[in-house]
Amino acid sequence: MNDDHPEPAYAALVLGSDSFRLLVASFRDGVQVALEGEHVPLRLAAGLDAHGCLSQDAVRDALACLARLRERLYARPLTAVRVVATSTLRMARNAHLFLPAAQQALGHEVRVLSGEEEGMLTYLGVAGSAPDGVRALVLGIGGGSTHFALGRGMQVSCTGSIALGTVRQSLTFFGNGWVDPGSFAAAVSSARVRLADHAQDYGPGKRDRVYGSSGTIYTLVRLARMNNADGAADPEGGASAITRTDLELLASRVLEHAGGGRALAGIGRLRLRDVAAALTILIALMEELEIAELLETDAGLRCGLLHDLHRRRQAMPA
Repeated sequence: MNDDHPEPAYAALVLGSDSFRLLVASFRDGVQVALEGEHVPLRLAAGLDAHGCLSQDAVRDALACLARLRERLYARPLTAVRVVATSTLRMARNAHLFLPAAQQALGHEVRVLSGEEEGMLTYLGVAGSAPDGVRALVLGIGGGSTHFALGRGMQVSCTGSIALGTVRQSLTFFGNGWVDPGSFAAAVSSARVRLADHAQDYGPGKRDRVYGSSGTIYTLVRLARMNNADGAADPEGGASAITRTDLELLASRVLEHAGGGRALAGIGRLRLRDVAAALTILIALMEELEIAELLETDAGLRCGLLHDLHRRRQAMPA
């Protein structure tokens, strides 16, 4: 790249159930180079009322955030921008009212992804940094759903999604803010039942490696490492690995903290019930799909969207 002919820059914005996440990047020799990004923890899924509609407060906060992000998007020349929404806006009964307002606030079209599309694009984001020839299973846990994608290289062979997310899990099992061994075990068992139908498609014989790609999984790996469960580095991909034993140790520490014992290191502003909810889903995934080791990576849906934009541009006639 030179100053006279800079590489084209792309932007991807994901309106997720737990947060809005922006990534702006260019490509150098086919490799994605991040230029800037932002993570806004809005917890949109928590704004769904008893009727399945986004509350007025949730809509107001989301639109204010989008108006601010619009300024970021228009601050630099961009070759292409893609804005997508995930499970909460798939489910919200008033999404048809929110989306036009969101598009007006942002100045760009907002497309609601299906669960399968979300899984496929997340896979593309991870596959760009995975070793060649490896059969990879990519998992993501969001505020409103859990998704799966299986493939080799940049070819996706199977995708799936289930409405099992951290927000609903938290409200169902830890809604009063109390986390105890009984509610924790019940949450794991319930998640395993929900995931059972996917074991055949994504089990041990179907993949060589398993990657976890979401802010939720990143947070759990960080907490596990800070609380005496040491994640190891993957020598080829540079990812951090976490095992079922690591998660069991983290679960013990979460329950110890909840019971008034030793404080959980790294909890910060996180709510314990949300950590517990996310942990029960990840434990259920690793048990039900017989995953011995999960590699955490920060590549994901936003990276996949940018890979897709760049690939489409490269395919255009000169």
